Amino acid sequence: MAAAAQDSGLETQARQALTKIFDALASGDAEKVRPLLAPEFQIARSDGAVYNKEEYLARSIPRIESKPVFSNVIATRNGDIVVVSLRLQIEEHVDGKTAESVFPHLIVFRVTPDGWQVLAAANFAKLQE
Repeated sequence: MAAAAQDSGLETQARQALTKIFDALASGDAEKVRPLLAPEFQIARSDGAVYNKEEYLARSIPRIESKPVFSNVIATRNGDIVVVSLRLQIEEHVDGKTAESVFPHLIVFRVTPDGWQVLAAANFAKLQE
């Protein structure tokens, strides 16, 4: 099956999935985030740090200080995989550093019967001391 063209229904679903994951992250509770991450989850940050699921849950959940704003959302789907690129506006601290407040972000989801799980994320926010 070829990748689906961008459509408003998929974008709406992607925005709902983004809201769900960022609400869980904002709680700061790893157990709220855990079921939203696939077992093979990885995140890559602009400073070159890469974390798997357990490392991320143990030490790298961001401290979020503002409600995120998602813009330029582009979602494509092939089978059960959805790739979402966006610009994220948020006030957060990542690995003890202040993150740039507006930046590009990429998240890959797997659609499961229980909901969307994050497979991978690339956070392009520059981190400041």
